[in-house]
Amino acid sequence: MKSFYQYIALVLVAGIAIGSCSKVSQGYLSAQIRYPDNPMQIPRGIVTQTSPVDADGSSAPVVYELVDIRDSATGKHADAVFANHQRYVFISQFDPAIDSTVALLNSTRKLIDSPCFDFNVHTGAFTFYNTTDSVPAGTYVYDIKATNENGTKFYKNVATFTLFDGLPYENDGAASAWFTDGTTANGTLPTPNMTVDRLSTNGDRVILKIVDKNGTPFNPSKNEYIPRGDRSSFQTFARFHPLTVTDTALICDFELTPFPIIQGAQGYTIYYRIPSNIGHIDAGLAPTNDRIYSVNPRFTFRLWQDGTYLVTIHVPGVTRDPI
Repeated sequence: MKSFYQYIALVLVAGIAIGSCSKVSQGYLSAQIRYPDNPMQIPRGIVTQTSPVDADGSSAPVVYELVDIRDSATGKHADAVFANHQRYVFISQFDPAIDSTVALLNSTRKLIDSPCFDFNVHTGAFTFYNTTDSVPAGTYVYDIKATNENGTKFYKNVATFTLFDGLPYENDGAASAWFTDGTTANGTLPTPNMTVDRLSTNGDRVILKIVDKNGTPFNPSKNEYIPRGDRSSFQTFARFHPLTVTDTALICDFELTPFPIIQGAQGYTIYYRIPSNIGHIDAGLAPTNDRIYSVNPRFTFRLWQDGTYLVTIHVPGVTRDPI
């Protein structure tokens, strides 16, 4: 009987030993990987970065693979999304504060033919480029694979993105103040109306006009509005070409979007001063009716896409009246 129990014990020990040799799964790969910003809204023609994947606790590192993108309306492979278009990529460090000529800029970039997006295999995020303006607006669905030490899983219809036509610019509005000549005394004037009009999708040009309450433009070639020495002017943001000055406007040709590409001391805000002998302020808007008050409009805008734009600052309560 003793030998029988010894035999049973040996069988149990052997079973435990065999069981302990079974392969144990390495790490963890969730079946619930997702995109937190799904569904994604992507404005056509504007560089946009999406959020990375939420890996739901999967063991790092995880490598992601884009498997397919389909038109959600037809279910077919989205050929237009994968089509190549020319765009610039930077091949070396670019510093807009230093590389302020076209020659220096071009030394840091090159033209490539590539789809309108990049997919980051380490994060699962997309970068959409301005060449999305060549892709039809609509909603697209895509699939990915994820791989880590646990293995590989396939995620069909993991998320969607919609390409839509958004505004090619940002208009952050304007303000204005009077200043008494030779002093810091000042007060608020009625809010200017800033309009941004995209005249053409061609070129890279912005035309700036400042006009009085009647729509009459002030003349920058005669210094009818001038920079404020301690503040950013339009010139501050003209990185690659000098401003062109006409009788009615300041013109800046730019090379990169968004424009402005750099910030000044006050962010992207532009400041000008209309001298007291040029702008006549309506009665009741300044302390007196004397011609001793300058008009000081300030405004902020950014352009997201290439094109030719007209930015007009309509200054209410002020008449162009040189004396």
